Amino acid sequence: MEVRVVSRSERELVLEVYGEDHTLGNLLAKEAIRHPGVEYAAYRVPHPLKNMFEFTIIVKPGYTVESILRDIVDGLKNSLAELRRLVEEKVVE
Repeated sequence: MEVRVVSRSERELVLEVYGEDHTLGNLLAKEAIRHPGVEYAAYRVPHPLKNMFEFTIIVKPGYTVESILRDIVDGLKNSLAELRRLVEEKVVE
């Protein structure tokens, strides 16, 4: 996976994420929308033959993009760790 910053301002960040597709893009966008400090979050796949997506996030005044992005990624890591624990507990007996 490779990440490239397309644009950045005080409240907005646009990233290109290479080597990933809708799966991670959708997960990031949905988790971001749940955060109370996020005003807007979305992803798009500019071309179906390219293995990449573009992720855009705009935060509300008083928040920083960096701290919210950390919160989002940490939240996803925790959710996936919990899912793994449950699957191992229930399925891999």
